[in-house]
Amino acid sequence: MTRLLITGLLGLALSGCGFKLAGTASLPPELSQIYLVTSDFSERQRKALSQRLSQAGARVYSQPAAQAVQLRASLKTLPDRRLVTSASNGKIVERLVRSLDFSLQGADGNLLAPAKTLIQQKDIVLDDDNLLSSAVERSSVIEDLEEALFNQLIFQLIRI
Repeated sequence: MTRLLITGLLGLALSGCGFKLAGTASLPPELSQIYLVTSDFSERQRKALSQRLSQAGARVYSQPAAQAVQLRASLKTLPDRRLVTSASNGKIVERLVRSLDFSLQGADGNLLAPAKTLIQQKDIVLDDDNLLSSAVERSSVIEDLEEALFNQLIFQLIRI
């Protein structure tokens, strides 16, 4: 009983001071409806971005809607750079880079945010002797980079 009371009081204290869990940032009311226009996105990437926008409090449309702002987003894969190659152990260090270009236009057609580019990069160690593991690792890192870009986009939209 005492534990429950302490947990409840702690929860009230944290919510009273404005504490929020990471990733729970809310978009401003004027961005509550978003018509999402994407280019160079796979279906998985589009769904992930739509889901992230929804979590931030937006209703996302795939077709133009009245009162919806228009968010244009484009994902780009920048060339991977090989940083190090070790002949002795077959390890390779590569830098993976992804960018997200976006702009935001109001429902009335006015520009709310001019075109901006967000960039995320990560160095990855690959094993030439274990290609399957390297492919899985590469795929995982790419998904992490995309998720980081989508989170970075949400924080940019909150600041508008």
